[in-house]
Amino acid sequence: MIKNKSIAVLPFVNLSNNIDNEYFCDGLTEEIIYALAKIKDLVVTSRTSSFYFKNKKVTANEIREKLRVATFIEGSVRASKKRMRITVQMIDTLEDFHFWSETFDRNPDDIFEIQDEISLFIAEKLREHVGHIEIEDKLVEPIDVPVNIYREYLKGRYYLMKLDYDSSLKAIEIFKSIIKKSPKFANPYLDINQAYTFMGTMGLLPAFEAFQKAQPFFEKAMSLNPNSSRVQLNLSWIECWQNWNLKKAFEHANKALEIQQADDIYLTISNFLTVEGKLDAARNYLDKALQLDPYAAINHHYKGFLYYLQEDYSTAIPFLKKALELDPMLPFPPIYIGICLLMSGKPNEALTYFGSLEGVSVKDLTKLGGKTMCYAKLNETEKCNDGLKELETYLTTPLVDKAFTFLILVNALLGNNEKVVDLVTQAYHSRLPLILLLNPSPILKPVKNHKGFKEIMLKAIPDNVNYKQKKKYKQALLDTNEIKKYSKELEQIMIDYKLYLNPDLSLKDLASYLELPANYVSQLLNLGFQKNFSEYVNSYRVNEFKERVLLEEYKGLTLMAVAYDSGFNSKTVFNTFFKKIEGTTPNSYLRSNQAN
Repeated sequence: MIKNKSIAVLPFVNLSNNIDNEYFCDGLTEEIIYALAKIKDLVVTSRTSSFYFKNKKVTANEIREKLRVATFIEGSVRASKKRMRITVQMIDTLEDFHFWSETFDRNPDDIFEIQDEISLFIAEKLREHVGHIEIEDKLVEPIDVPVNIYREYLKGRYYLMKLDYDSSLKAIEIFKSIIKKSPKFANPYLDINQAYTFMGTMGLLPAFEAFQKAQPFFEKAMSLNPNSSRVQLNLSWIECWQNWNLKKAFEHANKALEIQQADDIYLTISNFLTVEGKLDAARNYLDKALQLDPYAAINHHYKGFLYYLQEDYSTAIPFLKKALELDPMLPFPPIYIGICLLMSGKPNEALTYFGSLEGVSVKDLTKLGGKTMCYAKLNETEKCNDGLKELETYLTTPLVDKAFTFLILVNALLGNNEKVVDLVTQAYHSRLPLILLLNPSPILKPVKNHKGFKEIMLKAIPDNVNYKQKKKYKQALLDTNEIKKYSKELEQIMIDYKLYLNPDLSLKDLASYLELPANYVSQLLNLGFQKNFSEYVNSYRVNEFKERVLLEEYKGLTLMAVAYDSGFNSKTVFNTFFKKIEGTTPNSYLRSNQAN
C-alpha cells in the first residue's frame, strides 16, 4: 500500500553548460530531501533511490511502481553569474498530473535562502494536496561559511557520492582544503569520515587503516555538532562494533531517528537487533529502510542476509543478487550467495560460484574462504587443509577479521568444535567485530551449546536470545506468572529501546522484541496493563511529551512539533489521548506547569 503522504525528489537537471552547476543541482536535491525528511508524518525517499533515476526519462507510473510514493518532485536549474532560474514541479503519481509548478529567479549568492524557500514551498503545496502535515518555520538552516566555500563543499559531495576509490580520494582532498579555510564547518569532517569508512568497509583500503584515518575527523565533527543525526548514527556504530555496548548503541540510533527518519538509521537498528538474535524485529526495521530507499544495494543485501540467518536460503539468494545488480562492487553478497548454495545442499554449485569470482571478492578473501568451505563440505581434505593454511597467513595482515571468519566457519563445517572455540576466543580477546555476527550464524549451530562458545557469546552480547529457553506456545491465555514476567520484560524493552518514538510502531513490532506471537502480546497488554495497544504505546508518548515540553531546548517549538518528536503522528490522536490520560488539554498542562 502506498502512503498518501509520501514523496520522492528526483535529481534536478542542469540546464547550464557548466560542471559547477551540476554540483549545485545535486546539492540542492540532497538538501531538499534532507529538509523534507524532517517532517515527521511524511515518508521521503532517500537519496540513493532518488539518484538512481538521474539522467533517466521516467513516467509518473514508473515512479509510483518503483519508489512506492504518491507524489514526486522534478526540477531544473539554469544559472549564470548573476541570476539563477530554478523550475520546480510536483506530480501526482496516481493521476499523472502536474498539480503545482513554480519558477524561482534568484541571486546565486542566496544559496541557503533558495534551499529553504523551495523546501518550504514544496511542503506547503504538498499539505494543500494531501492533507495536514506539521511544518516548521524553517527547514534548511543556513551554514556559517562563505558561499564560494559552500559551493566547493558541494563539489566534494558530488565526488563523494560517486562511491568509488578515485572519487573518494578526490572528495577527501576537497574537504581537507575546505577545512583549512573554514575549520569550524562540521560537514567536511563528517564527509571525510564517511569516505574513509566507505573505503574500509568495501575493501578499497585495509579496514583498520581506513577506520584509524577516519577517527580524528569524526571526533572533530562531534565536538562541533554533537546533536546532528549523522554524528549520533556514527556514535551508535562505535558503541556497537567497537565498544560492544548495545544499550548505548540503541540510544544513539534512536536519537538519530528522532532527529530525522532515514533508511541508514533503520538499517543500523536492524543490524543491532540481528546481533542480539532478534531476527523478526530486525526484518521489520529493514523493511522500513527498504521503503525509504528501495534502490540501495546494501538494503537488499541485508534482507537476503536476514533470510540466510533464518535458513531460508532460496528466498535469500534473489535479494543478494539484486544487491549485486544495483552495486556490482558491493563485497558482501557474494559471500552469502555462495554459502546459501552450500547450505542448501549444492556444494559443487557453490564451488563453481566461488571459483568464478573476480574483483573485490577476490581481494577480501571471499574466493579463497568460500572455496575452502566447499572443500570441507565435499570432504576434499587435502584441498581444504591447503585453504586453511593459506587463510592462516592472513592473520597478521589487515584482512585478519575476514581470515578469522572463514577459519571459524570452515572448522565448524569440519566438526572441529574445540578449534572453533579456540579461534572464537582469540577473536574475542582481539576485540574483532566479527564476534557479534557469529551469534546468529546457522553454520555455528552445532557448536552453539559448547560451554566455551556460550560463555564468549554471553560476555559479548548479554541480551542474547539464542541462549534464552525456547518458548512453547499454548492455546490458552498466559497464566498469572507469565503475565507478571512478560510485563516486566516489556516495560524494560520500552525503556531501553524507546520504541514509542517510532510513529509507525505496530503490535507486530512490539511482539518481535518480546519474541512472542502478536496475539500473545495483545493478551498481555489487556491482562497485564488493562490497555489495548494504542493506549499502552500512547501513554509512553504522553509521558515523553510532558518531559520534553518543559525543557528549555523545546520552548521555541509548537506543541504539535513536540508531540511529533514524542512519537505521535496525528494531532487528533495526540489531543484525545492527552486529555484522556491527564484529564486536561496540552495547553492547560503547559500553562499550569510553567506557572509552577
